[in-house]
Amino acid sequence: MLDLVKSRVSLKKVGNKKKGLLYNNMPQFDKITFFNQIFWLILIFSSFYFILLKNFLPKIGSVLKARNKKLLKSNSLAEQFKSEELSVLADSNRVFVGTAALCRTNLFNGVDKSNNWLDSSQKTLLVSDLKNTQEEYFKSFGKISAKRYLF
Repeated sequence: MLDLVKSRVSLKKVGNKKKGLLYNNMPQFDKITFFNQIFWLILIFSSFYFILLKNFLPKIGSVLKARNKKLLKSNSLAEQFKSEELSVLADSNRVFVGTAALCRTNLFNGVDKSNNWLDSSQKTLLVSDLKNTQEEYFKSFGKISAKRYLF
């Protein structure tokens, strides 16, 4: 252990004597290891790229193609449903307008018939049944008013 401490002390002394050789150089730009780092970087990234290119990208491409086909099919079905919806709406509006017109004519015919029946019923009642009642009323009204003025 004493030898280790002496070697450190001697390195410090050497480092202090020759500045820039031991402490001030950056180890990642060392000329000896620089080629090894570039070689492994290119090897790892190119292998990763070829693995992606051969294995994963075709799968992703097939999924995207299937998705596009499904979207196109659903868009065509949506357009078909939209046109069918418009035709159904037009038919339902036509039926609704026809039904409303029919109900309106039936209502007006019913009101006209009921008014005619009411008028004819009123005339027959006034002519036959109520004529006697009306005459009796006027006679009694005349007697009451005469009594009031006389007494």
